[in-house]
Amino acid sequence: MFNKKRLIIYFGFCLSLFIGLLFEENSSGGSKMDYEYLIPYVENFKVNFLNGLNIFLLNPSTSIHSPVHYILISILIKITDSIFFVKIFYVLISCLLPYIFYLILKTKYNSKKNFIFLFSLIIFFSPYFRSSAIWILSENLSLILFSLSILFYLKSIKNNQNILNHYLCFVFLILCCYLRYYYCVFSIYFLIKFYEKLEFRSFLKILILSFILSLPALAYFYYLFENYNFINSLGKGSLNYYSSSILIISILSFYLFPFLIFEILPIISFYKKKWKNFLIISIPIIIIFILDRFAFPNIIVINEYGGGVVRKLSNILGFDPSLCISISAIICLLLIDYIFQDNRHENYLLLVLLLFCFPLREIFQEYLDPLFFIFFFGFINSKFINNSLSKETFSLYFIYFYFFSFLSFSIVYYL
Repeated sequence: MFNKKRLIIYFGFCLSLFIGLLFEENSSGGSKMDYEYLIPYVENFKVNFLNGLNIFLLNPSTSIHSPVHYILISILIKITDSIFFVKIFYVLISCLLPYIFYLILKTKYNSKKNFIFLFSLIIFFSPYFRSSAIWILSENLSLILFSLSILFYLKSIKNNQNILNHYLCFVFLILCCYLRYYYCVFSIYFLIKFYEKLEFRSFLKILILSFILSLPALAYFYYLFENYNFINSLGKGSLNYYSSSILIISILSFYLFPFLIFEILPIISFYKKKWKNFLIISIPIIIIFILDRFAFPNIIVINEYGGGVVRKLSNILGFDPSLCISISAIICLLLIDYIFQDNRHENYLLLVLLLFCFPLREIFQEYLDPLFFIFFFGFINSKFINNSLSKETFSLYFIYFYFFSFLSFSIVYYL
């Protein structure tokens, strides 16, 4: 496939977003509602910035989010005097995410460009990516910045002498955190890796630069804690780290399935030899489920909203959601351990950081879609992933069919 053909295909996928914009596609289900809820705050920022910020922060439902994205949107609306033009512009910006994902794959893996190009297009099948683009929500812009951070991290690993890549890695991560606070936990991983690879003086310079760039955010949080009920907004109801973790892992099982469905026999063979791993993964979750059911209720708390595909299927089929989510979490951890087997320490650290991103009462699938693709194929170091992409053993036909079916179902379901 020539570059011209790849360009035509890429623009064809971009065009699908503009078609979605014209028809007000709401394939995530909640994006249109979020837009209608947040647009009055954008209008307040447009009229009077300080008054708009005060109104934004007074509401616990909005104060836990960063106002930066909505301030930027208000500026664009004020300049253009057209929210539809801003939507078109944001769709164009969102189209950069699959391209940056392609650059990540190209940098990390020794694969044919045609294959990884087609692989990168699966982001266009994400209902949450599409809805965020169409309803000008902050997820896509934060993911673009986060992806750029990963891209320059990968470049820094390939060329440790080019210190600019290290700086850009942190700059884009910090900019990302101005939109979505929770990505800051990945700075731990970058700091560990850079500390191992850089001279102390260079490492210290990166720390100083990061601190300076973070000062406005630190000042903002200080103001927030001093003047608003921010802590209570975060802590309304009890946080349950175990429940949030198994919900996240359960959601990940949905995304891992199409990549491992044809790997069932090697996985079974692996756990026949590594049966202790099987027990270490499954028994704790089984024990916690039994304790929750018969001795100490509310260890597992599944709230009314969120939970992802597994939760929705359990509701539709009338099954116990706690049981379904516990089983899918076990299956997912078994799949993850199979993927992580050659680099467990580093990969499990990344997984733990991902879990720390969302210690929330309600876990929605949108938090991990399309973050899953960027996280697993950008961050995780695995021979299985590397071999699958390098040797093109992933079935693109099946992967496209799987995620296109999910998108189609989502569009119909939320009509």
